Amino acid sequence: MNTKQRGFTVLELMFAIALLAVLVGIGVPALRDFVRNSRMVAASNDIITDFNLARSEAVKRRVAVTLCKSQNLETCDADDEDPFRSWIVFVDDADPAVIDANDGNGEVDDDEVILRRRSLPETITVVTAGDQIRSTFLPSGFPAVETERVAQMLLCDERGNVAAAGGNSAARGVEILPTGRPSVFRDVGTVASYESALGDCP
Repeated sequence: MNTKQRGFTVLELMFAIALLAVLVGIGVPALRDFVRNSRMVAASNDIITDFNLARSEAVKRRVAVTLCKSQNLETCDADDEDPFRSWIVFVDDADPAVIDANDGNGEVDDDEVILRRRSLPETITVVTAGDQIRSTFLPSGFPAVETERVAQMLLCDERGNVAAAGGNSAARGVEILPTGRPSVFRDVGTVASYESALGDCP
């Protein structure tokens, strides 16, 4: 007995392939931007979270707490040329019951506790002023006044400062206010002012 053959005609197959190509052409760029935006949001949130952690721990413990750039995630970097992609948050006081000259010196000394270690993905570039390598928060919650205090940071990826979804910049500007409170800025013009002060996104 003859059986009926089932399947697609060449015309139907060509139409399906063409439709799939159109959907992929529309969806892939949107998905790529979604992933890059998610990474940028996560990176800026990590920075804000850790500055807030350092500030709150300083107030809670009544001792100095420092966030500093660190490539090995164990000690603070002394080299201004290293990128600010990794950092640590540590209690900058080995013994709160004893006043010591090393308290709040911005360096990881013996018996000082590291509270947080963090690294950003390689796709994120962080631009800071060359001498901004750390922030030490006092028990009052205010940052210590020092030339190496981190005041502004610029986060960007390969897109640079271009308008992304919603008209906001694909990059992020982060500022640590004199009160110690960190803030994030996404306006294209504001991010451009960060580039003028710190340098353009690579």
